[in-house]
Amino acid sequence: MRVPLRTLRVLWERAKNEHSTPSEIGWSVAFGALAGCTPLIGLHMWIAMGLATLFRKNRLWAFLGSRLSTSPVLACIVFFEIEIAHRIRTGVYASMTIDSAISHGPELLRDWIGGTMIVAPIVAAAAGLIAWRIALRSAIRVARVEARRGSSGCPQ
Repeated sequence: MRVPLRTLRVLWERAKNEHSTPSEIGWSVAFGALAGCTPLIGLHMWIAMGLATLFRKNRLWAFLGSRLSTSPVLACIVFFEIEIAHRIRTGVYASMTIDSAISHGPELLRDWIGGTMIVAPIVAAAAGLIAWRIALRSAIRVARVEARRGSSGCPQ
């Protein structure tokens, strides 16, 4: 089954422009980053797109936000989630390294889930704010260019 290139371009433009104000992009990336911090490894993309659909945000940006949890970053996130929750629960840190955090995840699942509730909102807020700021600067730049074109009398 061949999909014409034109159809792919139309789908790409729709995905890119769906709910794409700077604040919606920020929220979309935040939802994706939140999903990327969960212990449900392998489902991050689907969770992110589900949240974006549920809250009517941009699914493409949510998907990209969920990619924050690539292997090296995910190991750090898991490490901090487990360590913070383990420290709160027991009073001591778990004895593990960043490299072994994911392999210790199943045995420390309660701590991982508890830590997700602390770390994920922080990561999501930071990622969302950064995405919002970048999208806002881009929108301002585009508006300035369009204003210059309109005031110079150049055809569009």
